[in-house]
Amino acid sequence: MEKRKQTLSPKEAAVYRAVLELFEEGADLGSLTVSEITGRAGIGKGTAYEYFSDKEEMIARALFYNVELFCRQLYAGLCGEKCLYDKVNYILVEMERQLTKSNCILQLIHAVSDNSALGRRFRELEKETGSKERPVNPVINVLRRMLEDEIGTVAPISPEKEAYLVMSVFSKILCYGMLLKNREYRKEEAKSRMRGMVCEGVCREVQEVSSVSPAGDTTAAPRQEG
Repeated sequence: MEKRKQTLSPKEAAVYRAVLELFEEGADLGSLTVSEITGRAGIGKGTAYEYFSDKEEMIARALFYNVELFCRQLYAGLCGEKCLYDKVNYILVEMERQLTKSNCILQLIHAVSDNSALGRRFRELEKETGSKERPVNPVINVLRRMLEDEIGTVAPISPEKEAYLVMSVFSKILCYGMLLKNREYRKEEAKSRMRGMVCEGVCREVQEVSSVSPAGDTTAAPRQEG
C-alpha cells in the first residue's frame, strides 16, 4: 500500500464520513458493501476506486483516520491536566463523551488481532505510519507520549519497562472502554467509581515501575530505615 498524503480530498473525506455514519448506525463492518459506502458518500463506485483499491482499504483508512484524529485531540487535551491521575481521567471521560470514536478504537483493536482482509489492512496502515520494526497504533502512541511526559525526563526507564507499562495502561483503558458497552456501567455513579479505580491503578503501577532502581531491573530501590 503506497504512502498517502496527509490532506484528504473531498471524495476521500466523503467516504470516511460515510463509513463512520454507517458504523454509528450499527452496520457490521465486515458485511458493508462498496455500494453502501459510496451511496452514503454520494459518489460513484468508479470514483471511489480512483482513491481506494478495495472495500477493506476504504473501511480501514476511515476508521484509522478517525482514531488518529481522536487520539490527537486526546493528547492535546490531556496536556492541559496537571497530574497523571487527571490525565488518565481525562482520557476516560472523553471516551464516554465520544462513544462512537471509542467504539472505532475497539473495532480497530479487534480487527488488528484477527487475520481477516480488514485486519491485514489495519496492520498495513500501522506499518505505513510507523515502521516495520515499530508499527504505530494511534492509541498506544498517545499513552506512550503521556508516560514519557510523566516519567521520561525525571526517572528514565528501560525500553522493556516502558513497553510493559504502556501495554498495562492500554489494557486498563481498553477494559474501561469495553465496560462502557455494558448498560450496568452506564450510570454516572458506576462510571465514576470505575474511573477512579482505573486512574488509581495506573498511577500505582507507574509509581511502582518508575521507582525501581535502573541498576537492578527487578528489585525496588532499598528503603531508608528510620
